[in-house]
Amino acid sequence: MKRTINHTGRKRIRREWISLSLNMQDDSIISFNLAKPELAELNLPPGAQIYVEAYYRTELKLFQFGTVACFSPPQSTCLTDMGYRENLKFRILVVDPNDKKILAIADGIAPEAPFQRKPILTAEYKDLGNRVWTIIYEGDGGSPILCINNRIPDIQNIAENDPEFFMQVYPSLIREVLSYMVFVEGVDSTADPSVDWHRNWLEFTKLMGVQPPKGLEKADNQFYKEKVIEWIENAVEAFCNKYSQKFEKFIEKMEKNL
Repeated sequence: MKRTINHTGRKRIRREWISLSLNMQDDSIISFNLAKPELAELNLPPGAQIYVEAYYRTELKLFQFGTVACFSPPQSTCLTDMGYRENLKFRILVVDPNDKKILAIADGIAPEAPFQRKPILTAEYKDLGNRVWTIIYEGDGGSPILCINNRIPDIQNIAENDPEFFMQVYPSLIREVLSYMVFVEGVDSTADPSVDWHRNWLEFTKLMGVQPPKGLEKADNQFYKEKVIEWIENAVEAFCNKYSQKFEKFIEKMEKNL
């Protein structure tokens, strides 16, 4: 569904004001729920309309949830006609009904339970010729996508369960993504990045106990390439240490093949 909405002069809806969750059936996503957002602080017009967009890359589905004064979920929030439902993100829009101007927005919303952890990386399976995997930066806001060659027999099961694949691919992937984030795109802030996926990956390194160095922002006069490279390698090492059991299973598999 296409929408014609003016994006000028919009306010930001904070993530903590939003509660959005998915409904599952037979381990498959079928629809979503949105509780009434806490919008009082934004002083929006009572008649402004509330919309929710479910999206992944170029696919989009739009739902109307009443108005600021009269929040009214639609009869159906069905998502079964959308592809890659496990990768869906959501945005909430508050729109002036007259000129379609966006008054307030929250973007890049990852759903709450049943997925308690927000994914920082999505995966797609496609023909990659003679490559096993690659990273493309074509997700939401230019975020990374892990592309895996679907020509390989049973590759989805291998990618999800094989310790050899895990230990061979993911450390290199982390190194590549962090390097691209800093040296190609540039991080504008470590405290509050303007790019959502930068924020997610910085949080990922912090959760592993690896704090970004001072001067990580490329425009900072304290930017030191050596410190950034050290930080990236520390993040890779922390990841490998966290999944040491995977490494041990990888070793066991290699020993059996000798």
